[in-house]
Amino acid sequence: MSNRVGSSTIYSSILPRGNNLRSVSLSRDAKQRLKVIEYYLSCHSVALTCRHYGVCRSYFYKWYKRFNPRNLQTLEDRSRKPHKVRSVTYNTDFIALIRKLRTDYPYLSAKKLARIVFRDYDFSYSAATIGRIIKRFGLYFRAVVVASRKRAKQAKQVWKQRKPYLLKAAKPRSVIEFDMKHIYLGGVKQYAFVSIDVFTKETVIHLSRQSSSLQAMLALDKAVKVFGKDLVIVNDNGSENYRHAYNYLKSHGITQYFTRPHTPKDKPHVENLIGKLQQECLDEYRGHMTLEDREQQVIAWLNDYHFFRPHQALDYLTPAEFCDTLGITILRRQVSTM
Repeated sequence: MSNRVGSSTIYSSILPRGNNLRSVSLSRDAKQRLKVIEYYLSCHSVALTCRHYGVCRSYFYKWYKRFNPRNLQTLEDRSRKPHKVRSVTYNTDFIALIRKLRTDYPYLSAKKLARIVFRDYDFSYSAATIGRIIKRFGLYFRAVVVASRKRAKQAKQVWKQRKPYLLKAAKPRSVIEFDMKHIYLGGVKQYAFVSIDVFTKETVIHLSRQSSSLQAMLALDKAVKVFGKDLVIVNDNGSENYRHAYNYLKSHGITQYFTRPHTPKDKPHVENLIGKLQQECLDEYRGHMTLEDREQQVIAWLNDYHFFRPHQALDYLTPAEFCDTLGITILRRQVSTM
């Protein structure tokens, strides 16, 4: 056998009965260990072998001690399973008892069951053991838990549609992003429901004192009257987007897409708009303001947004100028108050 680096491993050159070992199936690690031992058998130097393969002496001595030239399987990793494994001390009768108690009293925890079986049935098992029995055999019978899991599974599979990954607006008034802005100024809670056309940046805002799904439905109704029904709505998972809002869109045949939880980048246009509304409008006056006064403030800003403020995404045109090139007219609309 050659001492050159990269020489082939030939079992028959050094190992006895090497021709019979060619057909032995070894793992990658076992083959590497065999190469190390073959190299040592050719040079008879532990230091040179370890330096050549970059291994420590303890590694070499460990596998050389295990090595049996008549059984190359000795170079494989041994099982790390403990020689003595703790066996269960309970029997099927005790499992049946726990099953019956969990069926009759599904709200009882393992700690309470441990006390009951010791007090009434003279079984001395720890709460940890009973907990393992409950988990191993699936002894969960509480109707509330089962019903909630069933509802969650049905809700996930049936009615909630996630926003498609490659959803883009190919034409005006086709994809509308919708979100609710919390306004906490002067100790008064107010809410702005914002709808924006992704393609033209045209915006509809609805102000309210409540953050309910009914108000979201009214805001969507205002948006549909402006943008039409040939569109899809993209919103987050807030409670205002369920019930009345969901039923309204469903009754009008409008597709509603929900973004991924805690992922505002799934609706970046309306998030950007809400940031501009806060910085350019709401921050200008942070004192107490009635909803009617807030309405006038937002109307003035919205008109500037549509007819005066250039938009970089529209090649520095205003939304009104950009819509004119498409044959669409943006009206100076009022902000509804409910």
